[in-house]
Amino acid sequence: MNKGKLYLIPSPLGETAFEHLFPPFNSTLIHSLDYFIVEEFKTGRRFIKKMGMPKPIDQLHFFLLNEHTRPKEVEALLEPLLFGFNMGLLSEAGTPCVADPGSLVVNKAQQMGIEVIPLIGPNSILLALMGSGLNGQKFAFNGYLNRDRKLREKELKFYESLVFKTDQTQIFIEAPYRNNHFFESMLEVCSPELKICLGVDLTTDQQLLKTRTVSQWRKENIDLHKRPTVFLMGK
Repeated sequence: MNKGKLYLIPSPLGETAFEHLFPPFNSTLIHSLDYFIVEEFKTGRRFIKKMGMPKPIDQLHFFLLNEHTRPKEVEALLEPLLFGFNMGLLSEAGTPCVADPGSLVVNKAQQMGIEVIPLIGPNSILLALMGSGLNGQKFAFNGYLNRDRKLREKELKFYESLVFKTDQTQIFIEAPYRNNHFFESMLEVCSPELKICLGVDLTTDQQLLKTRTVSQWRKENIDLHKRPTVFLMGK
């Protein structure tokens, strides 16, 4: 029996018309699937429904994957693929498997010889880099830094040193409710000439994508609380 294919399905970053974000092929492909791996049942079902799923949602099969899923449970999520059924893996926001638990599933799928097919859709990290004006030839995504302020600021100084030594753009994200603390740390410890780009609420009507030096940012008053943000530093 041939194995099914695992499709990596991007989802919106915010409230945006789907036709602005996804090619028609995504809808066609989603309509053909009966099995989905999601981070939350409620948001996964809502997204599938908004993509125009013609089949009753209650007839579809949803499997839960989140930060509490243990590695030994991942293989069980992929069982329909072994019986020839295609599956879709959804992220809560943006591209699956980037700063996202979906990578556990894809890693196991690769080990099992299952074909993995990423679909086109929004990725806040690359969108922010594209619009930053910073070095897009050399860059590193560092995810979340330490929650402790002193340790976080020590890490920021280390990444700043990489920027000045190598001209490698450094990219970070933070839990939206901690954004202001993170940005305050950047402005507190980083050199005045360092450039910082903020990619806020990307793809939505409230989008902010702005690059300024630390000294320039210190003169501005911006509230990032609970607004999905990508932070970049460069020179």
